[in-house]
Amino acid sequence: MSPVSAADSASAVHEILTAPDGGRFNLTRAIPARPCAAVVMLPGMFTGRRFWLSDQGVGLAAFLADAGFAVYIVERRGVGANRGDAGTGRSGFTEHVQHDLPLVQSLVAEEQRGPVFWIGHSFGGVLAARAVATTLHADQVAGLVLFATQFEVGKRGLDFPGNLFARGVARLLGRVPARWVGLGPEDESPATMTDAGRMVADGRRQPELREQLGRLTQPTLAIVGAGDRVDPPEGCERFIGHFASTDRTFLRAGTHNGFEVDFDHPGIVISKPARAQIWPLVRDWLDARLA
Repeated sequence: MSPVSAADSASAVHEILTAPDGGRFNLTRAIPARPCAAVVMLPGMFTGRRFWLSDQGVGLAAFLADAGFAVYIVERRGVGANRGDAGTGRSGFTEHVQHDLPLVQSLVAEEQRGPVFWIGHSFGGVLAARAVATTLHADQVAGLVLFATQFEVGKRGLDFPGNLFARGVARLLGRVPARWVGLGPEDESPATMTDAGRMVADGRRQPELREQLGRLTQPTLAIVGAGDRVDPPEGCERFIGHFASTDRTFLRAGTHNGFEVDFDHPGIVISKPARAQIWPLVRDWLDARLA
């Protein structure tokens, strides 16, 4: 996999956008000369745009750009390129779904004429699905690709009462020091931890989130590693089971069904085996929906 280049796909361009409520976030573009369609990519918690596209131009985003897709990577407020400058709005999941993602959808619609797919990893997939169901123009979404996406199994630190500790640490320090404790490269805000805890706790005990997911009719590909302990396969299968989509594919990627390894949580996207086996599978699924 070669880095993003001017020959195959435009060099990545970063732009800080300001949402209607004053919040600021980063949007990264990698646009080929003649895009066939567009993909909007959302990272999960404790990660940013580099999960999809490294500073060396390597990643699933570059792979899809080289395959002809206009790529848009959305970082949440205060994450990555916009760390320390989240603007005047609250920096939580709620604002991301209500303000940031509709702004991105409008911008992509202005710049691209083809179909638009949304891709998310972990909580990024939950946010993508929830946005399509509630705040986006659903008829402008051609499909969803979800990696390791769920909220109903595991995640003890985000369910009650464990989420009280996570929220307390975030308030005390002003952030969750992800890099200090090995959770990932990006710290998270108190608002994000509050919203994540509510999404998990309320999502399991109240019907609202499951009912929202039941509105989704878009084609969906859900992939999870057989070795994922963060978002276990049974939770991910349950997640898309709430959808109303008739074109719905669930894949548990592991040695039992011909894959090189039992993929783990990040490895389903960023490992060398993922480059060889998962990335082409995603490209082919997208191409099939274009056809």
